[in-house]
Amino acid sequence: MDIVKENITDAKKYLTAIREQHYELEELKYERYLEENGLCIKVSNPARICISSGGSNDLSNIPVHIEQFMKRIEKEEAELYRMRDTGKEFIDQLPDARGRAILKYYYVDFLTWEQVALRIHLSQSRTYNSHRLALENLNSKIRAAWMQKCIQILKDRSK
Repeated sequence: MDIVKENITDAKKYLTAIREQHYELEELKYERYLEENGLCIKVSNPARICISSGGSNDLSNIPVHIEQFMKRIEKEEAELYRMRDTGKEFIDQLPDARGRAILKYYYVDFLTWEQVALRIHLSQSRTYNSHRLALENLNSKIRAAWMQKCIQILKDRSK
């Protein structure tokens, strides 16, 4: 995995983006579910009119909205899978198996901190500490990769 090519500058921000993508996808799926069942989703999109002018029982636009949701969901799922794959490769650069497990469970498998702690047989406070150390280790790898890229650019310019 090329850290510079992926434009990774901070381990926690990069891995948190994967987790956020997962939650955005789940929200989209829930909106699709509401739409399929003829329920109003004004909470998530207050500008959209839920029922057309045909009266309170007119649900003629639902198939169109569902198809739009399906396209967005497919696009978001593809992006999530891509992000998860690069996230796994990024995490695999850690030498510490415990750190890798913690980061994968939390950021790639979307477990809660409690579930992560149970899986690796540590207290939550020890899990947080191992998490912090793993992120520090990844951030040092990020700094090294960017430094190497800068050195290469300077060497290329001096030729």
